[in-house]
Amino acid sequence: MKKTISHLDLRSIVLVLVLIITVSFSCFSCSQSDAPGKKEVKEENPPALSLTKTVPIGANSWVLNNLVQDQNVISESGIRNWSSLDDVIHTYVKTGAGELNIGLKMKSFDGSSKIKVTVGDISKEIAASSTTYKTEEIGTFTVPAGYQLIEIKGIKKSGNYIADISDILFGGSAIASGITFVPTDNFYFGRRGPSVHMGYDEPVGKDVQWFYNEVTVPEGQDQLGSFFMANGHAQGYFGMQVNSATERRVLFSIWSAFKTDDPSQIPKDYTVTNLGNSTGVTVQAFGNEGSGMQCFKNVGWKAGVTYKFLLKGETSSVVGSTDYTAYFYDPAIGDWQLIASLRRPKTSTHLTRLHSFLENFNPSTGNLSRRVNYGNQWVYTTEKKWVEMTSGTFTADATASNGDRSDFEGGTTGNAFFLKNCGFFNANVKPNTSFSRTASGVAPNIDFTALEIPKLPDPPSPVTLLDRNSWSVIDFSSQEDKGGEGDTGRAKDVLDGKLDTYWHSCWSGCTATSPHHITIDMGAQTKVFGVRFAQRQSLSRAVKNIEIQKSTDNSNWSSLGKFELQNIKEEQDVSFSSEQTFRYLKFISTTSHDGTENAAMAEIKAFIK
Repeated sequence: MKKTISHLDLRSIVLVLVLIITVSFSCFSCSQSDAPGKKEVKEENPPALSLTKTVPIGANSWVLNNLVQDQNVISESGIRNWSSLDDVIHTYVKTGAGELNIGLKMKSFDGSSKIKVTVGDISKEIAASSTTYKTEEIGTFTVPAGYQLIEIKGIKKSGNYIADISDILFGGSAIASGITFVPTDNFYFGRRGPSVHMGYDEPVGKDVQWFYNEVTVPEGQDQLGSFFMANGHAQGYFGMQVNSATERRVLFSIWSAFKTDDPSQIPKDYTVTNLGNSTGVTVQAFGNEGSGMQCFKNVGWKAGVTYKFLLKGETSSVVGSTDYTAYFYDPAIGDWQLIASLRRPKTSTHLTRLHSFLENFNPSTGNLSRRVNYGNQWVYTTEKKWVEMTSGTFTADATASNGDRSDFEGGTTGNAFFLKNCGFFNANVKPNTSFSRTASGVAPNIDFTALEIPKLPDPPSPVTLLDRNSWSVIDFSSQEDKGGEGDTGRAKDVLDGKLDTYWHSCWSGCTATSPHHITIDMGAQTKVFGVRFAQRQSLSRAVKNIEIQKSTDNSNWSSLGKFELQNIKEEQDVSFSSEQTFRYLKFISTTSHDGTENAAMAEIKAFIK
């Protein structure tokens, strides 16, 4: 009998078929999702960040609060020799507002370092996973418009070094309108930061003989490397610096009219000469940014105190030359102090192009902000009248004008002008903007006749110089004999009778370490009352503190005393307390006027009365 399928049976069959199809599709889907690498690729390799701008990290980074490590770790090629997990590196760029994508082009030495990157209050950790340079994506950060601080810190290393980083990369909407950073070809000046100036409007048609200015550095703004230049003019500058944690100089400089960066190339008739300086002032040649003569003294100035600067410029008694004389007023002393007076040949003028400037001369502190106030500017004309200068124009250097950095500002505050730079702040003033300060109306009360008159030290007294024909150099600590000083630099050059040759401690391919010495054999037992010295005539590496020793056998030595030499070109005598008899003379240099480990000397002679 033929069996028929009921409606209920048919419904059951349909449900079974649907279940079979659903299970089959589900299993098929599972098998597809478990296909090798499919899900893992999606999780481990998300869509790459858009990184469209590569920025050299070295020119835009600093090691925080560690000058030694900054110099060891930061270079033109990037971050190198990075070994300490205590180092915190700050990198700065300027962007618009929006999403900022960040990546680092980096390598580790064993592929197992870990680095933390922080922007604002968001931190992300990444592994330096390659032993060759590779772009590692950091992530996306939401930032406001302005300078961005990217903090980089090592949190794990297994070898000696954390990582090398050559570049930092950016993308996202925050850089759609551009990004400001220091390029590698401006590494040195870009890391120093933008220099800013205030040029004062001088009285028209008047010859300026004296320039007076007051300088106040607010507390907390006296960063290492700062030069708060007060009395600048067409031929030089005069201001105060932060040179170290303990040294705060007043610096006065005059450029030579001969254009060169090497002071040794200046012809004699172009050489700036010293007309006299006060006690404790070092006078020496300078180079690298033009050449000339500079004078400086550690006066220990302090932030929050107002200091006064006075500069005189007038045509010299020597035709075709101009004399510049600098005075400094410290309220703690209560009187004007002479710094020095310098004569500039090939120049016949009064003071012109009067200005002040603020610069940082230490690239390792270019991430720190500094500010200075300049108040109460006056000039005294050849008509014997004081004229107040109340207007000026703000300018900035090439680092600013080229758009490499924009952390600079200037303007007025009450009866003072102010300048500010470095530190990556976002306020900004357009260069060539004019400003006017409030007039004080009270001229400086200065009695010019009471100021110290510059005077050179008295020349050596008449003595009888000893014949040096039998003299010879028999020992020395080091000499420059590898060509670093050309045809001179040898110890024997102190006996050749020529002022344009000299002994120089070694520096080409070696490291000089004081004290230095030269031992001279005079050939026989000789009566000596003193020694005459002539410094190297450029005054580079001029010797400051010395000791003189004597011996009759070149084995047993006794000291004839410790002395201080002046930083001058003229010959200078060191006299003993009484006449001495000996054969061997040892000259020992313990310090130099420039504070380096090097030393130089042109001539060593001896005399009797």
